Amino acid sequence: MRYSALALALPCALLLSACTTVTPAFKDIGTRNGPCVEGGPDTVAQKFYDARIQNRNNDITALRPYLSDDLAHMLSEASRDNSHNALLKSDPFSSRSTPPDSASVASASTIPNTDARNIPLRVGLKQGSDSWQDEVLMIREGQCWAVDDVRYLGGNAHAPAGTLRQSLEKR
Repeated sequence: MRYSALALALPCALLLSACTTVTPAFKDIGTRNGPCVEGGPDTVAQKFYDARIQNRNNDITALRPYLSDDLAHMLSEASRDNSHNALLKSDPFSSRSTPPDSASVASASTIPNTDARNIPLRVGLKQGSDSWQDEVLMIREGQCWAVDDVRYLGGNAHAPAGTLRQSLEKR
């Protein structure tokens, strides 16, 4: 009798444990080759814009911890191509040619999917009395969040296309 109760209890316990196990939507979130900045998508994006405002240069090496592997590679390749000089000498991470004085990244806490691999975040930018918004696309590489693209929303006179990636593509 003890063995029959155990034989019945064991499969039931296994069945119940299988019902309560939560698996992420994406089991493999990729790898990352470059260095990493700690924090969630909004924290890393805010740190990125703060570093850009503080340093005011387009040194890809200094920005590498904030950038996705693919975007860092695209920027590195573009820096060797003279056709991208105008974009890279202005501010490629903003829709305006002059760098902003301040940036405020929207919170990612309202995004319901914690298993997201990419999250677009609005960024409020300001330079003097002029203000505008852009959108930064944050992606997850391994355990890191990184900037993967910038969507120009605030009047992109200096950019040849609507996003940073599109502006860097060979046409």
